[in-house]
Amino acid sequence: MYKKILLPLDGSERAVKALAHAVEIAQKFGAKLTLMHVVPSLPAYVNTAVDQLGHAQQTIINELTRHGQEMMEEVASSVSDKGIEIDTYTVLGQPADEILEKAKSEDYDLIVMGSRGLGEIKGYLMGSVSNRVARHASCPVLIIH
Repeated sequence: MYKKILLPLDGSERAVKALAHAVEIAQKFGAKLTLMHVVPSLPAYVNTAVDQLGHAQQTIINELTRHGQEMMEEVASSVSDKGIEIDTYTVLGQPADEILEKAKSEDYDLIVMGSRGLGEIKGYLMGSVSNRVARHASCPVLIIH
């Protein structure tokens, strides 16, 4: 039933809870688990201001990317003894768009993700990534509270 599971990670507590569910499902179905981290692109007004400082924008993106990769390596290491195939993927962009694109273009069977990784108020004001993914995904989505 599930052979490819996508697990977006943002470092939040709910993403950690989603990990436990994704690992259990992957074990039961013999599925491959992909850990995904989206480095959010900087807003246009920030891009303009930062570009004036030379390479500062690229430095910020590089640091966010490095942090995301370290987080995913730690997560992958923490479940390496669970007997499942795990890979990692990092991309720059808008989180919901990137998650939806990856799931569709690579035919994932299931997306498992935490609800509102940003926190309740900020997530409400900015729009919930998990809500958008659930509405537009090409496969089932399991949202962990």
